[in-house]
Amino acid sequence: MKYDPRLVLSAYQRLAPRERLLFGLAVVSTVLIGLYSFVWDPLQTRGELVTRRIGMKEKDLGAMLKQRDLYLDLLRRLEAGSAAIAQGDPGFSLFAHVDTVIASAVGRDRVTSMNPSTKNLSAEYQEESVEIKLTRSTWGNWSVCSIRSKKGTVHCGSVGCRSRAITTTTSISTSPPLWRCSS
Repeated sequence: MKYDPRLVLSAYQRLAPRERLLFGLAVVSTVLIGLYSFVWDPLQTRGELVTRRIGMKEKDLGAMLKQRDLYLDLLRRLEAGSAAIAQGDPGFSLFAHVDTVIASAVGRDRVTSMNPSTKNLSAEYQEESVEIKLTRSTWGNWSVCSIRSKKGTVHCGSVGCRSRAITTTTSISTSPPLWRCSS
């Protein structure tokens, strides 16, 4: 069947003026409801969704920038540590260094034994430790956290102390994760 707009127009013309007004209001209402339902509301919903997504992306970007700064700081510290290790004296002996420092701090007469040990942690890193046993020594003679000398700072990774009731023997064992000495 072929659509003929003249038939619709003639049917509209036959309506009473009040019916035409009501029909016009119904068509305008239908168009407005359709525009709101299919155009305005979806645009508002999409706008809110885009605004939420932008907020989440900005939050993610802030977290990424924070992680980037942390990564760059760690990378800088790693490179500085690698440079300090690379600049270390290849002829440096931990045992000789600790022996010198111990002799100046408490004297050689109080040293019962010094036992050095070396452990390879990887192809690039080596752990050196020296176990020191002293007699008649007090904590006042020691700086437990670090021993400073002209070669640099030697940090003690662990220090253990045992005292016996019969004799005043103090045993100090140091085993740091990595000895780094720079000139």
